[in-house]
Amino acid sequence: MGITNRRNFLRNSALGLFGLPVAANTGLNMGPGSEKTAIKRYKMLGRTGFKVSDFGSGAPSSEAVLRALLDAGVNVIDTGEAYGNGNNEKLIAKAIKDYDRSKLFINSKLYAEKDFGSKKDVVERCYASIERLETDYIDCMMIHSAENSRIIKDKSFHAAMKKLKKEGKVRYVGVSCHGNNHLVNPEESLEKILMTAVDDSRFDVIQMAYNFFNAGMAGKVLEACEKHNIGTQIIKSNPVQLYLMMDDRIQTSKAAGKEVPESTQKFYDKFKAMTEEGKSFFKDYGIINEEELMEAAMTFVLSDKRAHSVLWAFNSFTDIEVMLKMSGSELEDKNMALLANYDESFGRLNCRIGCSACEVVCPHKMPVGYIMRYNYYFNVKGRQREAMEKFATLPGKKPHEVCGNCEGHCEGACPYQVSTRSVLAAAERNLGGLV
Repeated sequence: MGITNRRNFLRNSALGLFGLPVAANTGLNMGPGSEKTAIKRYKMLGRTGFKVSDFGSGAPSSEAVLRALLDAGVNVIDTGEAYGNGNNEKLIAKAIKDYDRSKLFINSKLYAEKDFGSKKDVVERCYASIERLETDYIDCMMIHSAENSRIIKDKSFHAAMKKLKKEGKVRYVGVSCHGNNHLVNPEESLEKILMTAVDDSRFDVIQMAYNFFNAGMAGKVLEACEKHNIGTQIIKSNPVQLYLMMDDRIQTSKAAGKEVPESTQKFYDKFKAMTEEGKSFFKDYGIINEEELMEAAMTFVLSDKRAHSVLWAFNSFTDIEVMLKMSGSELEDKNMALLANYDESFGRLNCRIGCSACEVVCPHKMPVGYIMRYNYYFNVKGRQREAMEKFATLPGKKPHEVCGNCEGHCEGACPYQVSTRSVLAAAERNLGGLV
């Protein structure tokens, strides 16, 4: 696949920006004579007893797209008070007016930087979310992006949840986690935070990053959730997209005659060399192309019975066509081998979300987890402005100011041999607007 074709594919499938809207009143069709695009598998969401679609809607960006998803059988909707300052909840309220509320599972989330304040504060915030959603209850109220074990046990949050569950305003309690906040607590990994939630016993649903790159670490949490009958919702399920886009961006810059700044040149030389080395494995698969690789990565998660619903940011009707065709899919032996080879070849270019091993030893306290999360927003979710603004507010120095002269403590400590400085340089190129 040439540079132009690859760029078109990445733009189309990852960001959902191609094609014209398709009528979505009774479902979507791939074309004349094709089957309607629809959810093909539902899984029990742990002890909630609710059967959820294997694909769920991440915070929706369009009423029309959300309605099309509901028509296609999606019954999980994720949101939070921080998304659009509550406006995302209002969007959902408008979209679900003509649907049976009892057949939908809606999450909302509350974020706390240090703690949740008083029980009264938490209760009022939950009431506000319910009001914005124009519903009588929220299926699962979550702690938004838990960054340490302390917040998992916040007394005010749990006291409020106990009251709201008794009133029928909140049915279940959950937590989402991207990883730790190294600047506050450098000792805790995603695994430790979420295992604290599992052991706590008060959480009914856990929302976590899971993909074939971080299967070892995330798998331990999924096993524990299965043992304790806790529901799971999966985020960041397809890391292939991100690094295909990074590679394409580098090639495009070079084709346009742009030079990489001297401070990051050696990172990009290393990045390119590793990318070319990793690409060699494609030759062993003949007709296997990048689209099939991405589908294999998605199917890896969908095939796992411990992963109950994969939350995806559907930005267009085309996204629905592309993604829902994989609903109910199982991973074939051929694709399992492909993913194993991809991990071996490209693994050094992929930070495992929530690992934090590099942050613990970094003398410059570089918030690697945050930077990689914002780069994911930039590349995959199409939220470039938000990602750049968040990156700009991170305290301390930026990678180009310190990583160039550092001996690479991060790479020495990484259990996955990730070329951390190269990955950081690529991320800063996006987020910092570097030439």
